[in-house]
Amino acid sequence: MLKRTCFCLIIASIAVFSLGSNCEHGLKPRFTAVEGNVIVKGDWPEEAVNCFLCIVEEKPEELVLDMQLLSGYYPFPNKMVTEGWDSAYFYIELPAGNYGWVFVAILDSASLDLENPDIGWRNLAAEYRDPLDPDTLGKVIVGEDELPFIEIEIDFTVPYQGVGNSPDERFHLIG
Repeated sequence: MLKRTCFCLIIASIAVFSLGSNCEHGLKPRFTAVEGNVIVKGDWPEEAVNCFLCIVEEKPEELVLDMQLLSGYYPFPNKMVTEGWDSAYFYIELPAGNYGWVFVAILDSASLDLENPDIGWRNLAAEYRDPLDPDTLGKVIVGEDELPFIEIEIDFTVPYQGVGNSPDERFHLIG
């Protein structure tokens, strides 16, 4: 009787495991998302229209923004800008992988001109920084046993010009 019970338990375990996993694709990572908060200090710039969280595998060395490299983005509600929220939660699903550049972009009416978009470093409001070494960009690993939680701070208390190189430089858009 004991052998029969053990055998039934083993068969039931195999059946549950087989039904619970996707046989065509194997086992999937437990978490394929990142969540966190954007915290805002100071007043939003009057020219701000939209705000996005953007996630890219690597930060480009040159002023080239290849839209195909954008792994994911999260559009914050327009109310965040118009009502001047001081924080917002985000949750964004992504393929499993390592992401080396997470940033918040603020768009104004010049950025939204479809014929000649003016997008540059000035649109970069904040970057995710390594909590242990704020001088370096933070890395986000998606697809591990824990759901990554990050916080990004936008500081409008100093004259806002973005966090990139020269505020006059523009991205050359590709894709």
